[in-house]
Amino acid sequence: MIQQKEFLKNINDNRGIIYKIINLYVDDAEDRKDLYQEIVFQSWKSFQNFKEESRFSTWNP
Repeated sequence: MIQQKEFLKNINDNRGIIYKIINLYVDDAEDRKDLYQEIVFQSWKSFQNFKEESRFSTWNP
């Protein structure tokens, strides 16, 4: 549960940069939603490997 809260905090803290990057790749609103969901999903799957040796915003899962 703590890991989930930490993950969600990181996602919320970095929401702006996530959308900034998404907007560089897709124009369609539905595609942006899909890409955001995929980024969050892939990040969650790999979050156990996040060692906090770098900022979450620069981490590459």
